[in-house]
Amino acid sequence: METVSEPNLVQNKKTNDLADLLEVGTIRVGQLLQSSNTRLIIPEFQRPYVWDERHIEELIKDWKDHFYFEPTGFFKEDAIEYFLGSVIIHENNGILEIIDGQQRITTLLIMDYVWNKDNSALEQDRMNLNYHSQISFINIKSNKNFLKSLENDQIAKDFLKIASKLVVSVVLTKSEDEAFIFFDSQNNRGVPLDEVDFFKSYHLRELHGKDVFLKHFARKFDQVNINSRSRNGHNNLNNLNELFIKMLWRIRYWSKGSLMFPKRRSILDTFQKNTLKFERNDEVRFYPNRNNMLGESLTIDENLNQILNSSINFSTFSGNALPFSVTQPIQKGIGFFLFTEKYDELYDQLFIKSNIASLIPINKLINQVHNFYFVNLYQITVVSFFDKYGEDKILSFALILEHMLGAYRMNRASIQDKSPIVLLRVYCNFLQVIQNSYLPTEVISEAFEAVPEDFYSGFKYNNEEILDSNGKPLSPARQNYYKAVINFYGPHRQNNIVLKNKKNWIHAYLNR
Repeated sequence: METVSEPNLVQNKKTNDLADLLEVGTIRVGQLLQSSNTRLIIPEFQRPYVWDERHIEELIKDWKDHFYFEPTGFFKEDAIEYFLGSVIIHENNGILEIIDGQQRITTLLIMDYVWNKDNSALEQDRMNLNYHSQISFINIKSNKNFLKSLENDQIAKDFLKIASKLVVSVVLTKSEDEAFIFFDSQNNRGVPLDEVDFFKSYHLRELHGKDVFLKHFARKFDQVNINSRSRNGHNNLNNLNELFIKMLWRIRYWSKGSLMFPKRRSILDTFQKNTLKFERNDEVRFYPNRNNMLGESLTIDENLNQILNSSINFSTFSGNALPFSVTQPIQKGIGFFLFTEKYDELYDQLFIKSNIASLIPINKLINQVHNFYFVNLYQITVVSFFDKYGEDKILSFALILEHMLGAYRMNRASIQDKSPIVLLRVYCNFLQVIQNSYLPTEVISEAFEAVPEDFYSGFKYNNEEILDSNGKPLSPARQNYYKAVINFYGPHRQNNIVLKNKKNWIHAYLNR
């Protein structure tokens, strides 16, 4: 593979102490597209191509504002250059790897291909990037179709003139570490990437030099990301970004009593900077939890022999069977990818595929009567409980958790984004109780006691309609909650419609 000649790729080279390490300069996009010896690749560990129609529309709008007169729409022949930002390239044994800039370069190549057809860089085989993710293929195809719809637009007809005035600055480095220092420092400030893209790129670096691992985990991570986007529900976590931010981060911090919402820096630190690195990158460490204990009980026979009982399964672990715990340290590289796979699958098992039959009715009730803020609190708390105790007493816990959420719901005019934090702080931090307990019954007992008896005081009841102390109907949201709960417990409440008796309804439901 040929390298790019210095005059084409990097102009105005700066000479300093880093001269042997990197080159910095500028290049016009027109030169890049017309260069006969430009050969770039996208490394396996790069994030997918994720630009969509919205990004292209924004770029074209900027170009029209910059290159055309208003209101005539004539092209400004004397328009100054339009700066497209920086491209970071790592020269790896003669191969030029794009570390940052593939979104812009790919978009420009699609424009060139659609609008210049046989004369485009791709048709002339002047540039040929390989993509490794199904997400990339989907977005490239979608954007190609969108750009075809603009073929008769003036911007398409003037593309070559525009490209001759588009400028990118290039950092060409022979050190991969140096390339990623530039990448991280630029993107952590500008926030152009989703966190999940940072995570993928960051942790795949740990597998550099192990192509089998790198390809497997890159593709597996993309597949997990695609699967998570198929949930498509207003109360679901609909992508991996939400899984990390709205479930995993919250469990890890809220269970330690740090009741706050995350800042972006904290998210990046938690799943990137503060993850652990060990001597071997092909070894994943486990920490004590119910799934990897050497012994779970001791049996003594009549001869006083002690027999250790173990439930460890020595077959190959996969998915949510991996013996991780949600609050454990996360290991760089393979450990991170397996951790992600486990908790994405666990979320699906509990709330999407509904593999635990006893939870189906209560999950349905939660989605019916609560907004996202309390659905999210319910889900992360159930995940935390299941992670520690499995199915043992999980229905009891879910019903009592709903009891607390419902009691709080009935005593508030509205449930807002901060309501979950207020509930955990003032009444019971279920997540902290779970982490500090040894038995599921401890959690259930404390959760039951946490619901104040007076939460349901002061209401009046009239033919399954609930009224305030002045005899006026409560708000529609609270009326709907009340009616749904009355219907849910049905015969278990024995015609009783007073919410103060809800604990008895729960016991009757569990003993049905």
